[in-house]
Amino acid sequence: MKTSVLSFAILAVSVSLSGLAYAAPISSESDPALATAALVDFESGPTGNWVTQPFGVLTVTALNSSYSPAATFSVGSDYAGEYNTRGSLHITNHGNEFQALRLDFNSPASAFGFLFGASDSSWNLNAYNAGGTLLESMVIAPVFGSNAGDFFGFSGLSSATYATLIQNQDGVYASGGVDYVFVDNVRVSAVPEPETYAMLLAGLGLLGAVARRCKA
Repeated sequence: MKTSVLSFAILAVSVSLSGLAYAAPISSESDPALATAALVDFESGPTGNWVTQPFGVLTVTALNSSYSPAATFSVGSDYAGEYNTRGSLHITNHGNEFQALRLDFNSPASAFGFLFGASDSSWNLNAYNAGGTLLESMVIAPVFGSNAGDFFGFSGLSSATYATLIQNQDGVYASGGVDYVFVDNVRVSAVPEPETYAMLLAGLGLLGAVARRCKA
């Protein structure tokens, strides 16, 4: 009986540790990895047109491209409540601004995601660590006119410090142009504090002590 309990406990801790090590795509705001995430819904603004602007736990920057050499992004209320936007305010490019966004997290993130709408081309979503190493990537297929809450992101990241969202020249925009899109409800989960890891290690130490006692 003691051996069974010990094996189960070791398995539980192993699953917890492995969950911190392997990234995976997420597609829902209610994903468990985002249970304690900070929400940036842009409802407090500021409204306007920006190249870079902080919003609570992250800073958003529009990146240049050959089709929009002076890239910017806007925070506004056009089409509010449509195209996977929620509330009154959100990020958009009006079809003539950014073709790429960079999201810099104030603290290393273990998970993040956002609502994304109105795309008629595919977009690449990439997550990086502080050294610029690619941690995870995905291609987001066009969502067109969906308002079903299309949500994209990653969980299980190892200290992601920034992410990029980059338009591909395909679909409707195979011949070039800026895809008119919306971004809203960005959720960011910070990497657990060192105390959390300390508790896990302490748990492993306790399990080791129990194992030694069982052998005795």
